[in-house]
Amino acid sequence: MTPSVRVILLTLLISLAFGVWGITVLLDESGRRRALWEETVGARATGSERIKLMERRLTGRGPLGALARRMTTAGVGWSPLSTVTAIAGAMLVVMIGGRPLLGRVASTILALMLPLVFWQWLSRRRAKRKENFIAQLPELARVVANGNSAGLSIGRCLAMAGRELAEPAGAEMRQVAQRLDLGVNLDRALHELAERLPSREIDVLVRTIVIQSRTGGALSDALTDISQTLEDRKELRREVSTVILGASVAGYAVMGIGMGAIVLLNMIQPGLLDEMAGSMVGRIIMLVAAAFFAVGFVLMRAVSKVEV
Repeated sequence: MTPSVRVILLTLLISLAFGVWGITVLLDESGRRRALWEETVGARATGSERIKLMERRLTGRGPLGALARRMTTAGVGWSPLSTVTAIAGAMLVVMIGGRPLLGRVASTILALMLPLVFWQWLSRRRAKRKENFIAQLPELARVVANGNSAGLSIGRCLAMAGRELAEPAGAEMRQVAQRLDLGVNLDRALHELAERLPSREIDVLVRTIVIQSRTGGALSDALTDISQTLEDRKELRREVSTVILGASVAGYAVMGIGMGAIVLLNMIQPGLLDEMAGSMVGRIIMLVAAAFFAVGFVLMRAVSKVEV
């Protein structure tokens, strides 16, 4: 394949990616306008609404459904279909555009790693969002306790917390309040929250609210005590995260050094990995090196993962 053909294909792929993104934006904007029109005049939904409905059906189950739930818990509001399309386009761009610099083997490996990198980014964003929510739990407990002391119901207290608290606690409390407004009982709505953001602190808060609401106990006193305990645990988690920060950075640095070494080797001797992949000994060496990198990354993750 000549360099001019590669440039043409790369330009075509970039144009297609921007075209898909533009169509997605137009469909989303058209959907919002149609929804506003239906709410105003009661017209029947057609066109883009059917496409949106089809997308919701596709993302309701299977791999797209799992991706949609993962993105929701991570606080990412992108369309799952658009995300998959963008990742596929990026993989093609890396496979074709990276060959002159990285070679055929390295560019293919990098392209196949893109979905894993995106999934890891979602996991990190989800974990960060959960940590931020846990950090807001003492304030959430105090808001609910103060509202309950003033004579408000649990649903009103949670709705008030959704208005007063910052993200992500505000968004989660508004979602719980919306579920309660739809007729879902308090037990189920709070357990859905615990499933979206699983942690010991959230589970303790959910169990306390559910049990006290069932038995008619002093919910405000219990939440006041829990808020102090959660404050102490937040400080402990902060100290632990500071201690293990070095191990986490070292783990990602090792992976970055490995990828940088691949780029440098191909720059010094172009096509080196392609030559290694052409022989049995070279393939064995590459597989062993990849296995060592994977084991090292897993060990770094295991060492830096501390349950508090």
